[in-house]
Amino acid sequence: MNEAHHSISEKEKSHSPSIAHALTTLELVLEMRVPGTVEISADGKQVAFVVYSRVPGEQKYRGSIWVAQTDGSAEARPVTSGKHGETSPCWSPDGKKLAFVTRPEGEKEKPQLHIISLEGGEPELICKMPAGVSDLTWAPDGSRIAFLSLEGEEPKDDPKVLAPARHRRLWSVRAGHTIPEAVTPRDVTVIEYNWSPDSKFLALYSSNGPEETDWYRGQIGVVAAQGGAIRQLTSLKLPARALAWSPDGKQIAFLSGRWSDPGRGASDIYAVSLETLQVRNMTPGIESSPTWCTWLANGSHLLVAMVKQVTHQIAVLDSRDGSMRLLEEDFVMQRDMPSLSITSNHRVCATMHSSSQLPRDIWSGTLTFEDDLPTNIEWRRLTRLNPLAEELLPPVQTERIRYQSADGQLIDGLFTLPTATHGESLPPLYVNVHGGPSGAECDYWSGTDMAYLAAGYAVFRPNYRGSWGQGMAFADAVMGDMGGKDLQDILSGVEYLAREGKVDGGRVAIGGWSNGGYLSAWAVTQTKRFKAAMMGAGISDWLNMHAQTNISDADVMMMGADPLENPDAYYRSSPITFAGRAQTPTLILHGEDDPAVPVAQAYAFYRALRERDVPVECVVYPREGHGLGEWDHLRDATERQLRWFETYVK
Repeated sequence: MNEAHHSISEKEKSHSPSIAHALTTLELVLEMRVPGTVEISADGKQVAFVVYSRVPGEQKYRGSIWVAQTDGSAEARPVTSGKHGETSPCWSPDGKKLAFVTRPEGEKEKPQLHIISLEGGEPELICKMPAGVSDLTWAPDGSRIAFLSLEGEEPKDDPKVLAPARHRRLWSVRAGHTIPEAVTPRDVTVIEYNWSPDSKFLALYSSNGPEETDWYRGQIGVVAAQGGAIRQLTSLKLPARALAWSPDGKQIAFLSGRWSDPGRGASDIYAVSLETLQVRNMTPGIESSPTWCTWLANGSHLLVAMVKQVTHQIAVLDSRDGSMRLLEEDFVMQRDMPSLSITSNHRVCATMHSSSQLPRDIWSGTLTFEDDLPTNIEWRRLTRLNPLAEELLPPVQTERIRYQSADGQLIDGLFTLPTATHGESLPPLYVNVHGGPSGAECDYWSGTDMAYLAAGYAVFRPNYRGSWGQGMAFADAVMGDMGGKDLQDILSGVEYLAREGKVDGGRVAIGGWSNGGYLSAWAVTQTKRFKAAMMGAGISDWLNMHAQTNISDADVMMMGADPLENPDAYYRSSPITFAGRAQTPTLILHGEDDPAVPVAQAYAFYRALRERDVPVECVVYPREGHGLGEWDHLRDATERQLRWFETYVK
């Protein structure tokens, strides 16, 4: 579906040399393999991981399970066929089998639990749940495999009836058996869980409500492995994630903070005592953003992965006094949520690694210990998933920058020069704003930017206030101030780059998805700084957003207000309120089935700009949610954005 006003003419749609070059680059990027979940075997000798590949003739990437040897003695290889898409690899404790999820008979079937022997043979279907399974974990002693599954029947869609969602229940199946056993009550939604070291209990982050938005109101508890009532341990006011048992089973570490998106979060690290229920902050005032942790064997220290400015770090945390000692100062892992898969003795780990020069691949790390604490990590690259891209795409020049915002706050960002230049003048600038706001731009290989770099644009990725990398106070600074200091941080970065003579300050575009789309829409109603904008899955009307989104708790937190009690707070931060000021040509892209930011947000802003005779185009992609997943849609969206910028920026 396409609705356009002042859209680009057919004559303008012919390929210019810069766009043709950019689209050739985009084709190569879209054909790249993408690594997913990484799981190390208990003995540290093997790593299982998901590889998502483009299949000719298909619109979506398909997953398969691969295995690599951590000593690099053999080339990584697929161990499943990828016929129906395989995900969620999980090792048996003896390292001889892999559990995983796939559809047994094709697209119409629900994904089910399978096991394959690494010694040979076909995958075995273990059990079949009516709603399928997800989130597999093998108990440390090998006695059970736990998984999550939705309760009840799938609701009909004709007619669509607004009714409570289905709970997600925790189940397990015993080794050598095929009959699943319920672990938690049917009226509780389990969001995240983790086995205790002795396999007798599971720690849970769960909610009494079944909706996506109930994630913001969950609590931590424990349940016996054989099932039973959940013992609640916390009375949290904020969501939690990344549960980690202490070696003696007496404490559970976790992260908790004000986060915009379910399942994602970086914050201080807390611990709750199973005996006293006391919760303590183990990292108060830390000026980085932890995303993962695990207890070391001595029970007093933890291994921590965290975002620091625009990179990732690994450190040893002393839980007694909050002191930290770095093991790895600069090693970018999973985009903006670094984590490790690590053996129980903490001697070998595995993760993804990327840099501005290298696409994501699987790496293993060997930890050196002194006095029962790790002192060093030696890394080894295990895969080379994209040799064509590595050898054919030009190297990029990315600079880590730090500048002052309007109020003096230091802001981090990444600035990348174009890989192709068109003329001798300074390059135009594309400000690519990340979503969230909970998230961060880190110095990884950014495939989404390669087409713009090839078209001659420099790219600026700012970590505005609300981002991770400078601690909780920095991340929380945007709450109740959406569109305030965050926009000033972005504008200050643009002025810094222009003042330093790095870009042509008269040719600047802005764009982004989700919160990046919101800030792009907000920017064109607050300033005339930008020649063009792209609003991807962005919010234009916070009040209407609250009425339609599946995560209504998020906007209450970000606005710092209840929409029924203080609607003015929502009006003040809504682009639609000030759309009459907008003059910037704006391209609007949105998924038709977006549950988080419903497509009405796109229609509203499109209508407002059209009624003010502002150049605008609105493109709605069928079957897509909060972001694009089909190959043709990904290509179309990038091509449209390139054309829009060429028309109004260059």
